[in-house]
Amino acid sequence: MMKKLGLLLIVGLFVLSGCGQEVSIEPREVNPEIDACEVCNMSVAHVDFATQLIESDGTVHMYDDIGCMVEYVNGEGQNKEIAGQYVRDFESLEWVPIEQAYHAYHPEFWTPMAYGVVSFSSKERAEDYIKQEGKGEVIDYSGLAKLDWTMHH
Repeated sequence: MMKKLGLLLIVGLFVLSGCGQEVSIEPREVNPEIDACEVCNMSVAHVDFATQLIESDGTVHMYDDIGCMVEYVNGEGQNKEIAGQYVRDFESLEWVPIEQAYHAYHPEFWTPMAYGVVSFSSKERAEDYIKQEGKGEVIDYSGLAKLDWTMHH
């Protein structure tokens, strides 16, 4: 009887310890074979432009362009509890929290859905991209809210 009680206590502790765990908000890798943009339903084939939003319940939403993620946040996602938003550094493909990223913007920059925003992990990388392209401006997180999020075909 004592062994059964001890086993029940151990099992009970494992079950209870799982209850208080927070949902991981770490970004997951893109699978271009199955991941489709939550907004435009296009395949997330250009992984260098991929973005993702993670809800506090662990639900992951993938997007093929930062503009699609912004559209979701400003529309259907307004009533969602967002735990994290990530963009890809265009060069290293590292996931970067959107609040920490810098973006090169110009209406003529090519992006999958023609929003013209290319993301980077540092201001220097964004500035280098603008120098290389010969046009554009660097935008930080607060600057994203000021952009006119229309597609520039």
